[in-house]
Amino acid sequence: MQTRRQLGIQLAALSGIWATGGLPARAAEQTLRFGSISGGGTPTFALLEPYAKGLEQIGGGKLEVALKPAGGYGKPVELLPMVEKGDLEIAATVQGYYPGRFPQTSVIELPLMFDSGIVGSKALSVLFKEGALAKDYAAVKVLSLYVTPPFAVFTTGKKISSLKDMRGMRVRTPGPTVGLALAKLGAIPLGMPADAISAAIANGTVDAIAFSMDSTLGTKGVGDKMLSDQLSVVVDMRFAAPAQLIVMNQAKWDALPADTRAAWDKLSTDFTANVSRIREESEAAARQKFQADARYTFVPYSAQLHDEMKQAMAPVYDDWKADMTKRGLDGDRLLSRTRELVQQFSVAAN
Repeated sequence: MQTRRQLGIQLAALSGIWATGGLPARAAEQTLRFGSISGGGTPTFALLEPYAKGLEQIGGGKLEVALKPAGGYGKPVELLPMVEKGDLEIAATVQGYYPGRFPQTSVIELPLMFDSGIVGSKALSVLFKEGALAKDYAAVKVLSLYVTPPFAVFTTGKKISSLKDMRGMRVRTPGPTVGLALAKLGAIPLGMPADAISAAIANGTVDAIAFSMDSTLGTKGVGDKMLSDQLSVVVDMRFAAPAQLIVMNQAKWDALPADTRAAWDKLSTDFTANVSRIREESEAAARQKFQADARYTFVPYSAQLHDEMKQAMAPVYDDWKADMTKRGLDGDRLLSRTRELVQQFSVAAN
């Protein structure tokens, strides 16, 4: 599996960023605070570091982009409201942490929508460019939208031989849309941010978690353990993934020089493409590591498992469309367009 440094260097090279440390050579005229939900040392935070440095360097020494890990500026669920109010300039967070706030974006979080984060991220980016998600982001400046590789399910000991074994299990989920899919399997979804997972496992609040494999290996757990050390069964379900975003306070964005805004947009587009690919590669490496580690019971992904999930989760789409109708949104059209884009990018990838 790639190390934190290797991931950062790879993204830096692909984005044309020199991942140098320290502050600009001269004192910055303005500090832009950049909050993240990811812990320091995690794979996701390692990717944000060269991106933040690139934004800073575009400012030509006039801007300092002060990126901090989870808890540096506020709790994960506080970051988006802080950006909207102007109490924070930039935030990298997860739409699912704010139930009901991003109804249009939730289409990409429906079960079995895509096989890779690369495809899902491309579809999400096009939806945004086409204006299909405009209402979700009217109050902020979007820098990046992407999805993670589809999640696995990890348990603290219970073997999952079939989907029936999910019934009654309390499973951590990143948000309500992913939770809907788990509920159709008979699980009890419990929404919580990533920084609360290890404690929830330790105190018995959850029996399992829905999470990406690379993040499970790279996230600190209780005590001196990693999160992966608190788990023993890995089910490679690939059933759904949360959307993620990097947004900026609109007024702060508008105040930047036009050439800076154009360069930031270009860098952010590069970041979105590269982070999706790097996360997919990191997830594949993590999958191999779990499979090879005798400490874990590994349940592989299969066509049979996919078909069983497809049948069990089928009602989720009608439920989701009904909710969109209540919100005055055309869910049927949005779902159709999303599937069309996913198919288009999936074919291109093959």
